[in-house]
Amino acid sequence: MTRESTASVIADSGASRFVDILLEFARHRTLTAAQITKMTGIPVSAVYRHLTALVHSGLVAPTPRRGQYSAGPESLRLAANFRQEAVIKSHISAHLQLLSDETQELAAYLVVSGDQALCVEAIEGPQMLRCSYSAGLAHPLHRGASALALLAHLPEERQTQIIAGLDLGAAEQDALRRELRIVVARGFAVSQGSVDAGVWGVSFPVFDAAGQLAGAVSTMAPSARAIRHEKTLIGLTRTAALTFNPNDKGIS
Repeated sequence: MTRESTASVIADSGASRFVDILLEFARHRTLTAAQITKMTGIPVSAVYRHLTALVHSGLVAPTPRRGQYSAGPESLRLAANFRQEAVIKSHISAHLQLLSDETQELAAYLVVSGDQALCVEAIEGPQMLRCSYSAGLAHPLHRGASALALLAHLPEERQTQIIAGLDLGAAEQDALRRELRIVVARGFAVSQGSVDAGVWGVSFPVFDAAGQLAGAVSTMAPSARAIRHEKTLIGLTRTAALTFNPNDKGIS
């Protein structure tokens, strides 16, 4: 199948379905056609048609296990291009390295991806920290300091949509909204063991030149160490966030 015929499949059967299927491979390591149908609601016949196009384009590849698919080699090139342009050229890695050197802890930068907080870069401190934050991993957009810092600063309509989609009862949703208001008022989020047991985190929002949420910069440390240096870690993370924020918006 040529690139032209792949594009024809996308146009004929709906670009949104094609994108929906491709996005599932960003969230799951392997998938079957039946699993994709269950997740997206797209008829299995259409799923197979799109998978054929995705495989021929190199964005998806069949795995050794019959009937399973995973991200393909062209997806790796997309990720490499994103890292070069959005992480290295924008100096995110350099800023995080400086923060990690100053705190001696893990420094990370996360962005909103759908209804998740996606880590796009993480720099380990000299003392390795066993936690779930490394480049390419994502977590629900309401668990942990990084997720809360992002969710709290999304536009109200988008925030409401995400909260409504969470598996939370009415009381839990109300509690989450109260917590988000506190994050906005304080200017940053702090968490303790929300994602990984025994891990403390602090996160400040990052805004672009237009004042729109761009991401969040975070420091994570074992609770036993963080409790002794909490104010210092918050201060250093705040200073790092200022280097990302051209307008200094949202940081107090």
